[in-house]
Amino acid sequence: MKRILFIILGLVLVVSHGMSQEWDGEKSVYENLKEQSYLMSSSEPIQLFQALHAAEEPNTERFDKLLDKLDSKAKKKNYTEWFLGEVFYKVHQYLLKNYTKHSSFNQMIQSGDYDCVSGSALYALLLERYGFSYDIIETDFHVFVLVKDQDKTYVLESTEPREGFIKDQEEVKAYIASFKPKVNPRKKIMSELAGLSAETEEGKTIYSSISLKELAGLQYYNDAIHHFNQGKAVTAEKQLIKAKQIYPSDRIRLFYEYLSERNNSDKNLAGR
Repeated sequence: MKRILFIILGLVLVVSHGMSQEWDGEKSVYENLKEQSYLMSSSEPIQLFQALHAAEEPNTERFDKLLDKLDSKAKKKNYTEWFLGEVFYKVHQYLLKNYTKHSSFNQMIQSGDYDCVSGSALYALLLERYGFSYDIIETDFHVFVLVKDQDKTYVLESTEPREGFIKDQEEVKAYIASFKPKVNPRKKIMSELAGLSAETEEGKTIYSSISLKELAGLQYYNDAIHHFNQGKAVTAEKQLIKAKQIYPSDRIRLFYEYLSERNNSDKNLAGR
């Protein structure tokens, strides 16, 4: 356990060092000191999710009640399918209230607003807590969680509060197949690789299992897209600096390069 904590701490320190090297000395990449603290010294995966729009004193009352409820049922977790159902539906009962695109983990904890990234993060953290084998699946436009138990696989689809716990094995196979690429990935322009294009059947190029840490990077990536769509390109670039240090995937890196080049070009034009 100590070795794992040291590894996680080392990863976070690498993230912090990389950020300090990539941003103008007169500006800070961090939104506030709490975010900086979480990213620089966190040894708990949950704090990587709490870093985005970090609150000084977050209200975790509903989250704590959820943990108390599930902990009381965890002695029966050997009844895998039953317990996974409890986890799935209790999460929606206590926390996941309103699907809101690009909402953060902290918004979910505070107000119940969530998206596929924050919802999947919560499920993964709980599965980690209760010792389940799971995969966080990243696709071009969506994230969901698979749980493995012996010869069975279960889907936890956070954005479907009634039908999102998929246990029928044929339905599980069909669900997974619907996200897997059906054509060879084609070369796309930078904005498309950054996930800014509309979803199409031909656009399915990503299907991969990622870690909790990498999912935290996707949360920053989503926030960058949100700010970019609002016309806040500089803020988007800051978020991408953090995103690519946490999870340097191709689309995050390419979106950063595209936006950095664009912002530098705008600065040069303004200086003429």
